[in-house]
Amino acid sequence: MVSVRSSGSYLKGRDLISWRRVADKAFAGNTNYIPSSMYIREGEEREFFFMEDGDKPVGRACVTIDNVWIERKKENIGFIDDFILVSGYEDDAKMLIDPCLSSIKDKGLDGVYLRNNGFPALLFEGYEQLPPAQLPYNPPSYIDLFTNYGFEKKAEWSNMRVKLPPLNREDIEAGEKRLEDANIKITLLNLKDKKAVKEYSDLLNRVFITHFGFNPREFISSYDTTKKRALARFSARLSKLRIYVGYEDKKMILYFSFFSDMNQYYKSLRDNGKNPFGLGSLLRLIFRGPKGVDRTRIGSLGIDEDFRGVGLISDILGYGLGLMVKDGYKEFDTGIVSDENMPVFKIIEKISRDWGVKEITYMKYYTLAYMFS
Repeated sequence: MVSVRSSGSYLKGRDLISWRRVADKAFAGNTNYIPSSMYIREGEEREFFFMEDGDKPVGRACVTIDNVWIERKKENIGFIDDFILVSGYEDDAKMLIDPCLSSIKDKGLDGVYLRNNGFPALLFEGYEQLPPAQLPYNPPSYIDLFTNYGFEKKAEWSNMRVKLPPLNREDIEAGEKRLEDANIKITLLNLKDKKAVKEYSDLLNRVFITHFGFNPREFISSYDTTKKRALARFSARLSKLRIYVGYEDKKMILYFSFFSDMNQYYKSLRDNGKNPFGLGSLLRLIFRGPKGVDRTRIGSLGIDEDFRGVGLISDILGYGLGLMVKDGYKEFDTGIVSDENMPVFKIIEKISRDWGVKEITYMKYYTLAYMFS
């Protein structure tokens, strides 16, 4: 008999094992699935739910109240995180969704977003591809499962995966020269410089929240303590994060960052019979870095409101793609981009045509919302 129970606000012991076991069963034989992180971020409250068939865990979901999101986005909503069902139990999904919604409604919130791997959306196209690091990965059938329940599509997002061709020196230097002609000075962000990191974080926050409705909460306030700055530098080193910022008359006006695709790294370890999350793999990553990774992901890309519409995004993209090639990458993911921001895709498509790119793969996502009446 199928039933649902709450495991409270923390996972430990057998529940922690069961949480992982649900994913192992649901994605059995799927070499593209990479487990997401279980850490709780500052300002979050959680409640974990299991769906069980007798004593077998066959489904899981986590209710999350993200107080940072509520404060900064001014949206009084909660999240259902990392919803997974073992194949064959889709008809019982309502049993798992109902208590999640009740938990959020009882806390006085106005509605719910679905979140996967920390991002407020679900994948609906591109399931056969290895997902980009830190982006949603779920069976596309979950879209119908939730819309049939009553969730509505609130936003659409896309990721573009581009295979880079060999470039000559002139191609790489062209974007840099255009930026110099516009009196834009590009420099690598010094993560030890608290003032510069704060300026970058504030610009990133303004651009994303104002224009595209997504809160980049992972970087918000990452500069405000010595511990957080040290952790940010350590994380950047592990993933080979590069953050470039542009100044016009000493004012930071644009940014561009990219980092190694850690999912490709973890998959390569697993394909070679190693535990990608074991101690040995962690030590190898710390001391050697993500070796063998030839795909990168754009982490952030944006420009100050006062400097939009003059072609700088095209220039920084061209310059940034050249930096990726210089670092030895052969492919890149754009990262998730709102359909409200489709001009970025058009620019990348144009640059790709100019550079002779022959292979582009698209992945698409929906933000799904359920509002309480």
